[in-house]
Amino acid sequence: MSQALHTASTGINAGQSQINVIANNVANINTTAFKAANMTFETLYSNTLSYGSAATTDGGGTNPKQIGLGVKIGGITRNFASGDFVSTGRDMDLMISGNGFFVVQDSEGKLYYTRDGVFSTDSEGNVVTQSGMKVVAAESPYSNASSGKTVKVPKNLSANVQGDPNLGNKRLSQLNNAKITSGTITCTVPGEPDPITLTVPEGDPTINDILNSFNQSLDGTGVTFSIENGRIKYDGDISFESATTNFLGESGLGNSNPSDQLSQTVTLQEMVNYNDPQAITLMSTTVDENGIIAATYSDGSILTQYVDDTYTVQWKYTTPEGVTIRGLDVAASGATIEESNFVIELATMVNEEGLVSINNNLWQWGADVGEVYYGMAGEVSFGSIESGGYEGSNVDIAAELTNMITAQRMIQMNSRVFSTASSIMETLAYLGQ
Repeated sequence: MSQALHTASTGINAGQSQINVIANNVANINTTAFKAANMTFETLYSNTLSYGSAATTDGGGTNPKQIGLGVKIGGITRNFASGDFVSTGRDMDLMISGNGFFVVQDSEGKLYYTRDGVFSTDSEGNVVTQSGMKVVAAESPYSNASSGKTVKVPKNLSANVQGDPNLGNKRLSQLNNAKITSGTITCTVPGEPDPITLTVPEGDPTINDILNSFNQSLDGTGVTFSIENGRIKYDGDISFESATTNFLGESGLGNSNPSDQLSQTVTLQEMVNYNDPQAITLMSTTVDENGIIAATYSDGSILTQYVDDTYTVQWKYTTPEGVTIRGLDVAASGATIEESNFVIELATMVNEEGLVSINNNLWQWGADVGEVYYGMAGEVSFGSIESGGYEGSNVDIAAELTNMITAQRMIQMNSRVFSTASSIMETLAYLGQ
């Protein structure tokens, strides 16, 4: 009878453990990005009375005779299926649609993983979680190691947009959004008997190639084209009559003499993050499906990043006038934004169920996780980012209530067995009286 008592007690203990798992699931039904747990059971050793025997020519075989000794917890697994999208309207509330975890970092630089995308910016412009951990930034679409850098958006900018000092050596394909076409310009110069044709060469010439072509046609007329302070200008008396190229409109030469600058071919000389009342201040931030932040400032300018053809993260700045400056043209000097990063890093791993759950909706690396890979949303195996809301809990309340009822019955039935075995033992104790 003592064996029956011990066997029933294993069932009571296992049922209580299942109730504990269910209670935690139900308690976290509204927890952001919570992943429900499920408990399974396994048998304990059996008391073998006979191993059985094989059949012979003279008789049949016998099967094993075993009495089970109870039940134990087989495992507690996590359901990593995505929860529903909970709309909030906040641009910095993010959900990963598909695979991946946000990567966050504590004050000591230790990395953690989370599906909780309720973020905000602190007084220094750092993008942080609700508990103050910094969000880690990506440096490439895919990597075997985390960048170790964090996402930071400058609260203030002092942007001085000037003519590009290297304008002459730039090819047409390198100009920021300028679409200069080949063709001719017909012009007249006082004292010259015939109109003069200026030619923008075909292909991908440099600005110097174009101006050299113009100056050859104007040789001896007293009119010359040049670059000064990163801007195209001309000296002398000239009238533009007609053109099959858009060079005049793109350069601004058709409107003034000398020109202000070649349209959309400027360099951002300085980008500063400091508390200067004269600097432009951050007004809003948005996040796209690749986890790239775009910051809009009080003058209407926009600062963001993009990935170029070599899979390198580059800066992109749009002036209030709509001039787009990108790549190496976005230079930084002084108290710069070089430590600022606008691309949110995601992580994925071989076995996400090997992660260890800790507090604040965080997971940390576990021994059975395997390799961890880092990169950008929407690339390789990473899911995309949805902005304006967060991921809800994936707890199925109907399933939890069903499991709770079966766990309750499990405890009740084993309690009945326990009570019956105890009564029999009591009866045996009085047999000799």
